[in-house]
Amino acid sequence: MKQYYKINEIAKLYNIGVDSLRYYEELGILQPKRGENRYRQYSTHDIYRLNIIKDMRNLGFSMAKIKTYLENRSIENSLHLFEEEIKVIDQKMAELQNMRFDMERRKEELLKTQKMTFDKIQVKKLPKRKCVTLKTTTNDANDNDFLLAKLSKEYEENLFAIANFNTGCIIDIHAHPCHYKDVLIMGDTLLSYEFELPQGTYLTLSYRGKKDQNFEHLYEMMAYMRKMGYEADGDALELLIIDVHETIDPKEYITQLQIKIKNADEKTPYCGNNRQ
Repeated sequence: MKQYYKINEIAKLYNIGVDSLRYYEELGILQPKRGENRYRQYSTHDIYRLNIIKDMRNLGFSMAKIKTYLENRSIENSLHLFEEEIKVIDQKMAELQNMRFDMERRKEELLKTQKMTFDKIQVKKLPKRKCVTLKTTTNDANDNDFLLAKLSKEYEENLFAIANFNTGCIIDIHAHPCHYKDVLIMGDTLLSYEFELPQGTYLTLSYRGKKDQNFEHLYEMMAYMRKMGYEADGDALELLIIDVHETIDPKEYITQLQIKIKNADEKTPYCGNNRQ
């Protein structure tokens, strides 16, 4: 059996860069001997230590923690380490389960969009929804996209979904003209949130294509409210159901506008001009 291995052999065997191996040596975690030509020679003892390093790094342990364990191995310390590793694994399993739940939910929501009604005002009962927001001072969609990315980064530990579902903007419809006031992320899987959007009766309108049509549709909804004698209960919501995160074809984008209303009598939903 081969007693010593060169650095390139170890790097290939463990799919690790030679720079990382040299770094481990600088930290004193690995201590390869030097041959007559000064080449590093790794023993089976180094390979054993590298196995431990790899496993602990995969679980997110710091290099300082790894070095301390390697230099103080004992039954007691190993048992303590195993308890720590079990906790880390349990946490990762919980995170993966949450991610899986979000992916299943997102898949179901995307499938539902194939049966959506477009370009028609509808009256719907909607539940409470957890929400976080970030102030905006622009009506430029590209600027709001940047703010949404910033908000996602701020709450990245709360968000498990890879897709950009349940994001959008809050629109002040009481101002003249109407304008964006906040970007938002909402969803049941937010671990922390600022407030809950209230449950209640909402006017909704979904449309395909670029979201630059939003204010045109919004004014149509407000005209319908006046016609029916409804009163807006708060601001409007613009939700990006499908956008650039799911497709590169703008024709496949789906945006939904929502306005919570007072004194709704749940009549048969009004159908506006069909632009399909």
